[in-house]
Amino acid sequence: MKQAILLLIMMFLFASGCETSDPPLINDKPTKKAALKGEANQHALRIVFYDFDQTIPAIHIFHETGGSDDVSNKSDQFFVDAFGGEERINRLKRHFVRLTQTGVKCSIVSYGYTSVIKESLERVDLIDFFEADAIYGNDSEVKRRFRGAKHEVISEEMRLRHISYEEAIFVDDDQENIKASAEAKTCRTLHVQEEGGLTEENMIFLETGLTKK
Repeated sequence: MKQAILLLIMMFLFASGCETSDPPLINDKPTKKAALKGEANQHALRIVFYDFDQTIPAIHIFHETGGSDDVSNKSDQFFVDAFGGEERINRLKRHFVRLTQTGVKCSIVSYGYTSVIKESLERVDLIDFFEADAIYGNDSEVKRRFRGAKHEVISEEMRLRHISYEEAIFVDDDQENIKASAEAKTCRTLHVQEEGGLTEENMIFLETGLTKK
């Protein structure tokens, strides 16, 4: 009897033009592509720690000036030449613009004098890409505290700024400094192998290989 009544109801609904359907399925599980995108966002580059001599400049200014802590008597042309000429300086400017516009902080950790680094950057109009407290020469308090060990200075700055291993990279022309940082697992590293400082390939790698979100 119940089956007959149920059959009559279904026939009535069909005759009335009513339709029944299951609710649409909602896929709330992230796709592999979305997951990879999220991972990239999580580990996007936040800071670059540059060595100074023969990394940003094309030469070793500390050696060229006999280790002097005062380069104010040097001509503007000296600094233009030290950074590899006008064309390379302009390329460096574009490099730092591309990084800072994506929110990447630029820092310097060097064995040179802080005053010489700042004077050099000012002479070629690169100083504005670096905050005053982001330039660590060998005479800085934090470098003295860690006895000049670059990877320890970097590690301390990363700790204070809550920056993870994947979010930072250390760039240096000295293989020993790169090796010490890699062994300490401080952050990612980039060895500048050419004697003329950062190359086009190095800059493109930093601009596009690590900052995509």
